[in-house]
Amino acid sequence: MTCRIKLRKGREIPILRGHPWIMSGAIADLGGDADADEADVLAADGAFLGRATVHPSSEIRARLFGTGGGERLDETGLRARLTLARDRRQRWMPGAETLRLVFSESDGLPGLIVDRYGAVLVTQVLTAPMERRRDVIVRLLQELYSPQAIWDRSDVDARRHEGLDPHKGLLVGTPPAFPVPFRDAGLTFLADIENGHKTGFYLDQRENRRRLTSWVTRLGAPRVLNAFAYTDSFGIVALKAGAASVLALDSSSAARELALQQHALNGLADPAKHDYRLGDAFEVLRDLRARGETFDLIVLDPPRLVNGRQRLHSGLRAYKDINLLALQLLVPGGVLVTFSCSGLVDRELFAKVIEGAARDARRPACILESLGQPPDHPRKPGFAESEYLKGFVVGV
Repeated sequence: MTCRIKLRKGREIPILRGHPWIMSGAIADLGGDADADEADVLAADGAFLGRATVHPSSEIRARLFGTGGGERLDETGLRARLTLARDRRQRWMPGAETLRLVFSESDGLPGLIVDRYGAVLVTQVLTAPMERRRDVIVRLLQELYSPQAIWDRSDVDARRHEGLDPHKGLLVGTPPAFPVPFRDAGLTFLADIENGHKTGFYLDQRENRRRLTSWVTRLGAPRVLNAFAYTDSFGIVALKAGAASVLALDSSSAARELALQQHALNGLADPAKHDYRLGDAFEVLRDLRARGETFDLIVLDPPRLVNGRQRLHSGLRAYKDINLLALQLLVPGGVLVTFSCSGLVDRELFAKVIEGAARDARRPACILESLGQPPDHPRKPGFAESEYLKGFVVGV
């Protein structure tokens, strides 16, 4: 059974441009089956716009998943979408055994994330409609991938907006060893799928780690600073590429322990070349500046500093602050690789932050390269929020 959502006049424009979210204020009328969690979406003049999941308790009242009148997220529809997502990635990233298999709205499955770490799949279910379909989704993932285990990491704040409690743990299969080892670009990494950030690792930085390797080679044995290092994957690829030394900064002792394990697994546990310092990155960067230390290459990959529109101004100040400090710590001819994962900070705005930081740091700078998400995290045209990861390579 289904219901019908009719939009206010003019509110169909973002939908026609590709944006899948319908906010509560855009709806003129909600009719049909009150218990249904799928709906036909109509413009004010009655024109059919698409099919959407319905979220009665959320500010995002509906999320489009298709533009065909007969589309459903029943078992047949879910199988078709999961199969298409798999087939796309096999073509986009052939041979990859660690990657994002499902990226929510970008794969026509709003509210569902699925990551693969070798033989282990990790799910995140973010919305009530997907929560109701969890058992079917798990069964289909078993059918498509035959994994050793499917682990759930639906313990994120986004579920609160849907009236859902956090959930994590084994869904099916044999419990994996923690952390889960996997290979990427000739290196061994460890995914803390039980308690780590995201689903256990930053899969979205895959291509950017490769780009960092290129810059390490160009600079020739640079001294590297990796701030907000987490498990120091950028530091590992930098050392493997020939960096003279890496100083990693983070506030998490658990991340530090995992980072040291990863360095050992890759034969890079040389204390003369690698130092992992615990502390607040903002404070440590200021201390390094005060002591006159400099670096050839700096990586800034902070957590999301803008968590809502009310935090936009303070978050932008924080982004400017850390980039200003980094630019002041670079030697002439040095390179800054800097990122924002805040969805509300688009690429143009982030570039303006970098420009302002360079101006206030009194360091002539230029943007050498733009960085972003890999093919397994595709951006949906018209849906700017799906391009959450922005990065720049900045030369001084």
